Amino acid sequence: MSRLIGISYIACLLLVLSCKQELPQDVRQAYKNLPEHIDFNFQVKPILSDKCFTCHGPDEESLQAGLRLDQPISAMSRLESGAIAIVPGNSSKSQLVDRITSDDPEWMMPPAESHLTLTNEERAVLVKWIDQGAEYKPHWSFIRPDKPLLPAIKQTQWTNNQIDFFVLKKLEDNGYLPAPGADKEALIRRLYFNLTGLPPSVDAIESFMADDSPDAYETLVDRLLASPAYGERMAMEWMDVARYADSDGYLDDKHRDFSPWRDWVIKAFN
Repeated sequence: MSRLIGISYIACLLLVLSCKQELPQDVRQAYKNLPEHIDFNFQVKPILSDKCFTCHGPDEESLQAGLRLDQPISAMSRLESGAIAIVPGNSSKSQLVDRITSDDPEWMMPPAESHLTLTNEERAVLVKWIDQGAEYKPHWSFIRPDKPLLPAIKQTQWTNNQIDFFVLKKLEDNGYLPAPGADKEALIRRLYFNLTGLPPSVDAIESFMADDSPDAYETLVDRLLASPAYGERMAMEWMDVARYADSDGYLDDKHRDFSPWRDWVIKAFN
């Protein structure tokens, strides 16, 4: 009998030691504040890319422990150590969660020598993503867009188009009321700056203010979209992202004529 009691005690002790520690309080609080659904491309991949892919990404020369977090097969397979980094639907059995929530310098990830750290919100995002099944997705540009159903809203009289349904749904979910509609002078200024990058002339303002037709706004939008200034306004954003420049930008600065490409971008938008 005493030997049986001893065996039961050891079994219970081993069970306790094998249980995962509860998430730190700050991580649990951040977990509660997260949106209902965690999206891989929008919320998870940026974290993995910035904080994890240096050692667990596609670069084989810097790969550590044979673990690639950019590939679900690797992330969800048993490693040489016997552990599994990501167990879909079960964060408590996922070693990745143990690592990112640990304060042990020998165990925590990212390691101290990397000089990278995860915020409590980033930790919570990874934990909730795993709890929700750890769904990986291809790059967003390879995902065919689906037309969503219009959400149910309360103030149906406020909407003028389908986009308004989604805006109002978010406002209602957060307990906000829509702002009052802008007056016509504010509308024309917003349209001009957004679509052409230029302020409206006094004549344009007076003409719009005097137009009482029900499609006055849509007519103005069409006219601005047909303006050459629209392509210039849109091309400016595009070329900033593409790092467009007319010179090398270094000490031995030299001019280079990329104006044909700039003009092509403008014409493409127009």
